[in-house]
Amino acid sequence: MLLHALQTLRRKYLGMVASKPHQDSKHGASIEPSDLQRLQAELEELKAEKQGLLEHYKILTGNLAAAVIIRDKQQKISYCSPYTEVLTGYPVSEIYAAPDDFLLTIVHPEDREKYQRALKVSETGEPFQFRFRFFHRTGIEMWAETRAVPVNNDAGEPLFSLSVTFDVTGTVRYQRQVEEKNKELRDFTYMVSHDLKAPIFTIKGMVSILSEEYGPTLPGDAKDLLEHIATATGRLDQLVKSVLEYARISATDTKPVRISTTEVLNELMTELKPQLEARHAVIKMADNLPDVMADKLRLYQIFSNLLGNALKYSSPERAPVIEISALQAPLGRNVTIAIQDNGLGIPADKLELVFRPFQRVHKQVAEGSGIGLACVKRLVEKFGGEVHVESNEGQGSCFKVTLRAAP
Repeated sequence: MLLHALQTLRRKYLGMVASKPHQDSKHGASIEPSDLQRLQAELEELKAEKQGLLEHYKILTGNLAAAVIIRDKQQKISYCSPYTEVLTGYPVSEIYAAPDDFLLTIVHPEDREKYQRALKVSETGEPFQFRFRFFHRTGIEMWAETRAVPVNNDAGEPLFSLSVTFDVTGTVRYQRQVEEKNKELRDFTYMVSHDLKAPIFTIKGMVSILSEEYGPTLPGDAKDLLEHIATATGRLDQLVKSVLEYARISATDTKPVRISTTEVLNELMTELKPQLEARHAVIKMADNLPDVMADKLRLYQIFSNLLGNALKYSSPERAPVIEISALQAPLGRNVTIAIQDNGLGIPADKLELVFRPFQRVHKQVAEGSGIGLACVKRLVEKFGGEVHVESNEGQGSCFKVTLRAAP
């Protein structure tokens, strides 16, 4: 802005000189005193503006908890804010005195190539944001995140590059701690669930033997007790399987590939055909649903859970009607698959609970472990997507799964 103003002032001066009648070569062009006074006033105004901008810049960079660094076209550091010393532990004077980019010398060896690419923003003309490791003066390894942008003149030619660097060491450490805790929790859940399978198998076997060997001679109360034991054991077995599946989903990473949404849903419809016919259900699926980036088996599992719930929690007053549609984001980056039913719906105060493990809204309507929707949420998030629900109690629910659109 200031450079542009100075260039404008220079053009004004040259224009005045060119517009004045020339005297002889001895005296040159004639300029009126009033013109000089006006130019002087404009120059003083620009100087004041420059000083004000510099003061504001110093206040901003001096109080910002980030290292603000300016590099010239040769990548030489021409300015670094006071926080640079706090971030690195090295005096600003030492940073300025270095023949080359001093900060490059303290960057972790494995991140130097990436750091050097970022320094070339003036050449590429493209902003660059990345996270890297460096060594503090005390020897401690730290993490920083920086964004570098080129600054050009009116002609688009590079003048210098500006970078802003934040200390993200605490954030990275916290993320790692969370990841470690989640892994410990998954391992513990898997271990406990796996260890429960053996006694469950034993109980089921003993109940089966008792029923076969002594069933005819057992009194009625004893038979009822055996049936209750068998039913409870079956529920526990299903719960353990669900917990194991939830832990397996959490621990497994899958690489998203292009998947045909229509193909997956058609395969699922074939599997669900007996249930659909038994309930006289109507499925309305849009044509040419967009392809998404996912894993076929996992996407099948997502839709199986959602459609299964739509059937399980259908209204006894009407036949189930399930509509499947899609909405693609304006830029085409994401696809939202909506599954709308006319079932029991979900109370407003329960909407936030449906994706939590072991939470069941309609316990009296159908059996279940309460893991299904939690698995859906975890699977969708594995693919970088999201899922949410809209519902009116007594009228039905609409589950919306947003995934990345296939290119």
